[in-house]
Amino acid sequence: MMNSPLQAKLSPTATPVSPAPGEAYDEMVTGQGVIRPHWQPLLATLSELGAVGLAERAERGRQYLEDEGVTYNLYELPGSPGPSGAAIAPPLPEQRPWRLDPVPVLLSAEEWASIEVGLIQRARLLDTLLRDLYGPMDLLTQHRLPPALVYGHRDFLRAARRTDGQPPNQSSGRMLQHYAAELVRGPDGIWRVIADRTQAPAGAGYALQNRRVMSRLLGQALRQCRVRPLNAYFEYWQADLAARTPQQTDNPRVVLLTPGPYNEAYFEHIYLARELGATLVEGADLTMRDGRIFIKTLAGLEPVDVILRRLDGEWCDPLELRADSTLGVVGLMQALRDGQVNISNAIGSGLAGAPALQAFLPKLSEYLLGDELSLPSIATWWCGQAYALKEVEARFDDLVVRSAHGLNDRPVVVASLPEAERASFLAQIKARPGDYVAQERITPSVSPGLGEKGLEPQPILLRVQVVADGEDYVVMPGGLARVPSSNDPFAATLQRGGINKDVWVVAKDQGPTVIRGTATRQRLALRRSSGTLQSRVADDLYWLGRSVERLDGGARLLRAVLSRVVGEFSSARDLVEMAVLARAMARCGLLDQKAAAAPPDSALFVGSITRACAPSQLLGQTIDGIERLAAVSRHRFSADMWRMLNHLLGELRISQPAATGDADAMLEFCDQMIRATAAIAGMLAEHMTRGSGWRFIDFGRRLERAIFIARSVSAATTVLSQNSESAFRVALEVSDSTLTYRRRYRAALQAAAVFDLLLLDGSNPHALAFQLQTMAQHLDALPNPDAPPRGADCLALAKPFADLAALFDRDEISRDDMAQLSARLRGSLDATCDALMDVSDQLSRSYFSHVQVARAFGFGS
Repeated sequence: MMNSPLQAKLSPTATPVSPAPGEAYDEMVTGQGVIRPHWQPLLATLSELGAVGLAERAERGRQYLEDEGVTYNLYELPGSPGPSGAAIAPPLPEQRPWRLDPVPVLLSAEEWASIEVGLIQRARLLDTLLRDLYGPMDLLTQHRLPPALVYGHRDFLRAARRTDGQPPNQSSGRMLQHYAAELVRGPDGIWRVIADRTQAPAGAGYALQNRRVMSRLLGQALRQCRVRPLNAYFEYWQADLAARTPQQTDNPRVVLLTPGPYNEAYFEHIYLARELGATLVEGADLTMRDGRIFIKTLAGLEPVDVILRRLDGEWCDPLELRADSTLGVVGLMQALRDGQVNISNAIGSGLAGAPALQAFLPKLSEYLLGDELSLPSIATWWCGQAYALKEVEARFDDLVVRSAHGLNDRPVVVASLPEAERASFLAQIKARPGDYVAQERITPSVSPGLGEKGLEPQPILLRVQVVADGEDYVVMPGGLARVPSSNDPFAATLQRGGINKDVWVVAKDQGPTVIRGTATRQRLALRRSSGTLQSRVADDLYWLGRSVERLDGGARLLRAVLSRVVGEFSSARDLVEMAVLARAMARCGLLDQKAAAAPPDSALFVGSITRACAPSQLLGQTIDGIERLAAVSRHRFSADMWRMLNHLLGELRISQPAATGDADAMLEFCDQMIRATAAIAGMLAEHMTRGSGWRFIDFGRRLERAIFIARSVSAATTVLSQNSESAFRVALEVSDSTLTYRRRYRAALQAAAVFDLLLLDGSNPHALAFQLQTMAQHLDALPNPDAPPRGADCLALAKPFADLAALFDRDEISRDDMAQLSARLRGSLDATCDALMDVSDQLSRSYFSHVQVARAFGFGS
């Protein structure tokens, strides 16, 4: 407990606002029932639309967001990771669609000006606070902050502190480049800060996405209201990042460090990387060599100048910070101390977001800045002070209690606790008072939103973004509004989902916005490859290609079987062909051996193939794999490509459950899968530059198709000596080469012609030779063509089939000769499959060896 002299210095000065249920401030209507002037143009538009029109716009907005794949990952696991860190990858989180209300929140130019001034002052204050706590620590030695709040905070990272007189973030001197504040307006009409986000604040990308959707839904109202645009904010941000390079280069390499696809805001990380011109990386993509940070690419190591950090500080360097982190970069702290890299926000900046610090900000503002805090915090009491604990005890039923250190812990609304639990909870606080902070309950302001019965008042919480601009800060003109559940602003966090709203700030004038230029002074060397493909990304693209092709091949096999099951009674030839197809499916891992050996017209066989796309089966798992790999590779695709991918996969996900167990529905689903894979292949061919990314994804497709051809032809050879026509029909059908064969040879089915077309024809995109030749070309074009596997290794795999095909090219072949030749061909095809698996292993060792989690892909992959 603090003594009296210290208590005078440490006491908060925030004035509580008594909650007044039913008296929430109305953003649209004055207390006299008059519509506020800046709302009138919007209400005119909403009136023209009517309830039906507004509901239609809401549905359109939902569809836009779905097409864009805007999601937020929700965690419901006990002890789940914070917003930016996890030592061990958890199960895939639940992806929730981003919910956007079609009615925005409007703020006048005058009131926004005061918010803007207050947030810039607050950002300066928190940055100054951080620079002191990670530097000289005058605030502690002068007893202006209790040491327990600093040393007891998990985000106070001692390794980030400088004791040599240099600024904690040596290359810029600033620790807080990006900041977000959560604001709530009380019944008295005053905006207050309910939380400071200083670690790696989310929301900027979602705010821009909201605005782009709203410009399509209510574009006319957006113009009539003269709403300030958001784009300039991101240009300021991009310019500031470029200016912070310690190497003073004109074309710095900026990377966005993400924890990966398991993070709840991964969509925003991809979105921000694209908007800010940064390379999206994970910790495994970076390395420290000779004091500098490099990104590991297929072409070698490339230096990194600025890291935009979306990863919680404690996870950033397992050498000096959290040893169990698999998400950080070994040696990052040393590179930072040496001034070789700039990190935004600085590691350790999460300390300034401690809820307990809000109790001390008014006094600190006067001391550090010489000004009163113009944008107040919500009234806050740190229970570690004796007088504050007494105040908390006296007002206990009207407070919200949260951790003194962490914003991500769920706050406790005392009034919601049963009477019997309140005394126990108060005793718990008294036992460890320094761990708790209490804040007033406040009734948030309300703004109109679309409800079940039309427009209705909704409580709102604002999240506003601030970014550095040279030596000052700029504020995003607008931001993200959240609709809290149960009228509780503390529950309106991004991690818990909910409804979002765009925030429109009315412009005072329409003068031009001046932005610091980012143009380089040096001429750029022309290049036709980005040279920045990380090994991890190449690995994901390679397996995405394999997954797409495996889905295509599996769907073709399944369709061939189902087409013989549905309809009229199967003929003897159909039964033979179904047996061949069953063997091919078993070889490809699509059917278990017991079902494959069952009679084709048995219940076991039919039941197995009609469930072949269930989530527990390989085809169902392949669809899941494509969704996951497409999501983590999204930053490599154009917006048009992603929208199409998202649409195709969404259609498959909708149709998949209805098809399971129904032969006819499953047959239609097979057609749908083949259409989807054909569309994906077309997009890859037409919308990706022929760089390393495209080569790896196409190499994966070619290798998987080569394996599929070898397995399907091998299965056909099992009946070649007894029923050659059925064997040929099946092999041509599943390889989509029946029409090509008929155009060349009409109706006659002969072994040499069939095997030439399927195995040796380099002009047939469904021939084994075509796949091997294409794979060889890709390998020879990769950055390290001498590394195994080599192009020549792939070409050599086709040589045995030329001699075997020639042996089939005779006028008459006895049944015994046919059986022997079939066995030889089958042996060569099976050996080729094994060799192709070895090619995959060699490729992984040469290019993906640093990837921490090995891939497992079906049977015999």
